[in-house]
Amino acid sequence: MPQGQNARSLTVAIMLFVAILLPLGATSLVIGTGNDWITMGFGNNTDDGHSFSVSAHAAFDTGLSLLFDLDGYTDQRETAMRYSTLSLSLSYPFSFHPHPNLALTLSPLGGVHLSGDLGLQALQNLLHRILGRDEVFLTEAYDGVRAMVTLGANAQVSLTMGSHRLGARVAATTVPEWESRLDLSLLYQVEEMLTVGVGYLARFDHDHHPVRTLSVAQSQGLYLFSSYHSPLLNTAWAIWPETGFSWGSFGIDVLAFTQPKRFATSDLSTVSGIYYDRNGYQMRVSGLLYRGFLLQVHYSNGPTEKGAALRRNIGAWSVGWQWEPFSASAFLRPSISLLAGLKRYNLIEEYTTRIIEAILPAIGIEAGVGLGKKDAWIVGDSAYHFRLAVALHYTFESGSLVASDPQWERIARPLTLLFGLVLQIDHDLSTE
Repeated sequence: MPQGQNARSLTVAIMLFVAILLPLGATSLVIGTGNDWITMGFGNNTDDGHSFSVSAHAAFDTGLSLLFDLDGYTDQRETAMRYSTLSLSLSYPFSFHPHPNLALTLSPLGGVHLSGDLGLQALQNLLHRILGRDEVFLTEAYDGVRAMVTLGANAQVSLTMGSHRLGARVAATTVPEWESRLDLSLLYQVEEMLTVGVGYLARFDHDHHPVRTLSVAQSQGLYLFSSYHSPLLNTAWAIWPETGFSWGSFGIDVLAFTQPKRFATSDLSTVSGIYYDRNGYQMRVSGLLYRGFLLQVHYSNGPTEKGAALRRNIGAWSVGWQWEPFSASAFLRPSISLLAGLKRYNLIEEYTTRIIEAILPAIGIEAGVGLGKKDAWIVGDSAYHFRLAVALHYTFESGSLVASDPQWERIARPLTLLFGLVLQIDHDLSTE
């Protein structure tokens, strides 16, 4: 059994092997990362349990898929320990079409699963230093690394109705010495681009180490999920309402630039970006834009300040209108957005004690300047372009949110001034 440095060397060797192997013959290769701070403003962000991940997914013309996942887990509350897992698996879909609009797919999978001390503490703390957050130092729960077999299968039935699709899915996996999972879900898909659904995940722990209690408990039971797919960018998000735990991921298809350019006109747009307020707090944004109508989410989370026991989770869900007075061919394209909606303030102490929970009405205005022509950067059926933005949000009655923390007074101010960079992706749905 590998120990210490040997275990980390094994992890690096597998990652290098995958990095070299994956692109060979693949039609798409999505490399991404996941984190529990992608909350969309819901739940409680404790930065504990399932903490972060690195992943790669390669798809081939034959239908074969190769999946790689490297995940880091912590338990800062009870055991003050951590552990990591690495999984590498292959799956192949067998599809049946009893009716032109009905598809049945069965995808068996198999692979290898490693668990133990994979040296991810250094990677997590590097990310925390980049984000300006506290580093996390915990004892490794396992000595060395265990290698185990993964077996499973996914079954899905899909009903296609024009550009829309309804589906039901059952996924079962087992690592006999580690964990088994049964995942049942219903989904609705639009243009093979946006997917929303509801599911139920049952997890059966075969290892029974106390360090796994938190991570197993936080992501089982009923959950809601969504995903987004473009030729270049892929995102996914899920939340378990009973526990308040959420998980999000984003990835880039590094082979997407080989796709022919098919974009002609914009039917639907997605927006994502990063803002900062005057106090240096980061605010992330995701949204949909359709013929000027805007549906948008702003969210921010983390400790109220470095080293603080208090953690904030702020979310704003808005509808609005975006106006761009100049044509898409202009190099500099000013825009104005008007927003109205609800803003959530969540403040917790020591992971579980709720100090503040409130949802208040809010309004906002945003001014932006698009950089370059809208169709200057085309990948497949989508056009990508950036804009600089400044936003001013006003929250009604936020003065009623009182906490004994000087930083909270800044967070809960009625007026919030934000500066940011936004990526807008325009989709040509006629090419689907």
